[in-house]
Amino acid sequence: MKKFDYYKPQTSGEAFKLMEKHKGCARYIAGGTDILVRIKHGVMRPDALVSLTGIGELRGIQHNKGVTLGSMTLIRELERDPVLAREYPVLAQAAGVLASPQIRNVATLGGNLGNAAPSADCAPPLMVLDALLTIEGPGSKREVPIDGFFLGPGRTCCDSLEILTRISIPPPADKTGMAFLKVGRVSQDIAVINAAALLVMEKGVCRKCRLAVGAVAPVPLRLKGIETVIEGQEICDELLDRVGKMVEQEVSPITDIRSTEEYRRVVTGVMVRRAIRQALQNVC
Repeated sequence: MKKFDYYKPQTSGEAFKLMEKHKGCARYIAGGTDILVRIKHGVMRPDALVSLTGIGELRGIQHNKGVTLGSMTLIRELERDPVLAREYPVLAQAAGVLASPQIRNVATLGGNLGNAAPSADCAPPLMVLDALLTIEGPGSKREVPIDGFFLGPGRTCCDSLEILTRISIPPPADKTGMAFLKVGRVSQDIAVINAAALLVMEKGVCRKCRLAVGAVAPVPLRLKGIETVIEGQEICDELLDRVGKMVEQEVSPITDIRSTEEYRRVVTGVMVRRAIRQALQNVC
């Protein structure tokens, strides 16, 4: 493994200066649960790592007309926060099945998103919650809907100097139900498929639908076309059967060490139907 320098700045400004100093040959690091494995296996060979864990402004959960999550908030904190569990259970559920307790104690929300893995467990829940991401760089700040954050496997819209600093989620509407489901080869494994659903119901009719899936396309995927089919409708078995078939055509999975393309395609349709049913049961 190549030797590298390690820095732990206390402010984002210090982090930007360090990255500028290394001129594209350094990488930001959060919990390190993914990037250190890649370095060990020679997939990455940075000259330096700039840790974001010492920047206090990037940590914490703030509840105020919605919720704001610092990018360095631990997955374990998401899992244990009682307000998230009550108002945004789809995210708390995803956090609770991400890897192992040991990993959740060091892995961060920003790291889970920033790795841009198609299977990232926190991505589909944040998509159905209409999350807005704040990205900052030297002298710049911008907000990006989470749908536009992922560009491909391992690629986001951030440039080499920018940091994902905050994730903002609007308050849930009345009569909202949500659910998260995941299939892995074994417990604590990376998702073979994951799915999230959010429904806002009014007098038996779906007024708002959000659906997202992971590990079945080059990026975590929002199923916008299928959402429009459900909105304005009563949710019945006939509709869900049609939705399941549409999902199978919408996704573009691959065959890899964890699963086959055919299995992923069929089971994604099943999981989306189940997530919708579970979200409907959870409407409150």
